[in-house]
Amino acid sequence: MIKLQKMKVFQMVVNLGSISAAAAALHLTQPALTRSLKELEASLEVDLIIRGKHGITLTGAGKIFKLRVDQIIRDIDLAINEVREVAKFRSSSISFGFSSSLTYTVLPETIKRFQDFFPKINISLVEGKLTELLPKVRRGEMDFCISIITNELLINDLTFDAFFTMPFYIVARKGHPLEKSSSIKELEGATWCLPSNVFGYQKEVESIIFLDAGEKRILRGDSGEIRLSIIMNTDYLTLAPAAIFKEPLFRENLVRINTKEKIPGALYCVMHNGEFPLSPGAQWLINEFRHSIKVYCDSWESFPSLDSGLEIPQRAT
Repeated sequence: MIKLQKMKVFQMVVNLGSISAAAAALHLTQPALTRSLKELEASLEVDLIIRGKHGITLTGAGKIFKLRVDQIIRDIDLAINEVREVAKFRSSSISFGFSSSLTYTVLPETIKRFQDFFPKINISLVEGKLTELLPKVRRGEMDFCISIITNELLINDLTFDAFFTMPFYIVARKGHPLEKSSSIKELEGATWCLPSNVFGYQKEVESIIFLDAGEKRILRGDSGEIRLSIIMNTDYLTLAPAAIFKEPLFRENLVRINTKEKIPGALYCVMHNGEFPLSPGAQWLINEFRHSIKVYCDSWESFPSLDSGLEIPQRAT
């Protein structure tokens, strides 16, 4: 097996173009450095350098080996730096915000996996609407937030990345008189329990389920859990993410109303203030969310019409 030290000796000789200069830089004697090079060539069974009066010259094999050695040493240096960063943030804190939909999907397992690895990191969870989360992100009070993006809010001053598109359904309790409805028209006159914010994605969806400007019977509330509790125990209808049906409680008590008009999926993004660089811990947590989200997104591939129809604003420069 080729030792890392021998690769570093080879790299230094090539970079400096001289055995004597490399020996001085590495605090080795020239005979010791020459012996290391010969052992390296012997282990590879090929000549790497040609020694001459004016320094060294790489052979064809030496040129190829130099490219690989440079990459290996870069990767090792990167790994060392990452490990050191991990050690630094093991006792730090992270604050992030999220919309209620994450509660039924990736949030629990992601937080558990992260804290199993970093038990000393304190995490503050803030559930809320995007209008509540963004000011805290802008002020640096929150490391990042994950929420449904909307064209109606200015976010081009933030750094953001599209995470995933989640399917949403019209949902009712099992046994609801309207559960067999096949069109939005058949839901006219129904009572609804919906989020209190009426902009962006919510506004788009309500323009689909409320076909005219007539009287609407709507109970509004900010808490997703409260809305679902009301739906399970009354004849209200609601809009809910597909992910709730992964929970046994909701799967056993709720049903999707399959109308011919499809509800567009909601595009979720992670957003943070570029003026406050993410800590290694926050970045690590975001990457954990990416891993968890991919599992859920793969399970949604069979759902139709996941396109949110939103234009992603360009990041501010």
